[in-house]
Amino acid sequence: MIIDTHAHLTMMNDDGVRVINNMKDDNVGAIVTIGTTLEDSRESVEWAEKYDNIYATVGIYPDFSLTTTDEDLETIKDLAKSEKVVAIGEIGLNYYGDDYDKESQKELFVKQLKIADELGLPFCIHCRNAGEDMYEVLSENKHLINHSGLMHCYSEGAKLYKEFLDLGLYLSFSGNITYKKTDRSYLKDVPLDKILVETDAPYLAPEPLRGRKNESKNIKYIIEKIADELEMDAQELEKITEENAKRFYFKMK
Repeated sequence: MIIDTHAHLTMMNDDGVRVINNMKDDNVGAIVTIGTTLEDSRESVEWAEKYDNIYATVGIYPDFSLTTTDEDLETIKDLAKSEKVVAIGEIGLNYYGDDYDKESQKELFVKQLKIADELGLPFCIHCRNAGEDMYEVLSENKHLINHSGLMHCYSEGAKLYKEFLDLGLYLSFSGNITYKKTDRSYLKDVPLDKILVETDAPYLAPEPLRGRKNESKNIKYIIEKIADELEMDAQELEKITEENAKRFYFKMK
């Protein structure tokens, strides 16, 4: 069955509950709902503890680097001790727009990498317009990559994928891998055991649903596009990505 390794159920309200109720019919075996703020992380844990086959990550998104306190991070650490929390995330660097502070983002990112390492958890990375800096920060902190990490919604194309793989990371692909102008030339060189799939729902709906509200059942379009690029059977790739997800999120039952 499909495992959606990155979705935002807490941002979908009633739609999120509907998605959960329809999981079996939609061939969705599990969904990981992602924390982006302190409150969102709390809610993600609540959803995961309430519903079977829903798991959570907890973390603080880079946009909040200037307002996040050490007390907030201690709360994240406490939330991460739930049995249903499978990773620290969504953490990283976001250089989109004009209003961001690179140094505070890097500092917050490293602090949360330390939490992941301390708790023995993998981490989920957000990286937008920050590929070179992301690689630099991760390279300088390789000692914290002991339980693996993933590049959520990987969008650096052929530019840096080998470098991230060499650090032991997984690459997770969302709806944007199906878009016409997306570079898919490097996919054949990505080891099959390092590929994860996700929706980032309710965002980034894949072709042919682009522009609509996304949900976990649409992950099939992502698998089909990648399988087509790799010239392999989509059902085979579905099984491979399911096993990869279970290996990466090793706390999944």
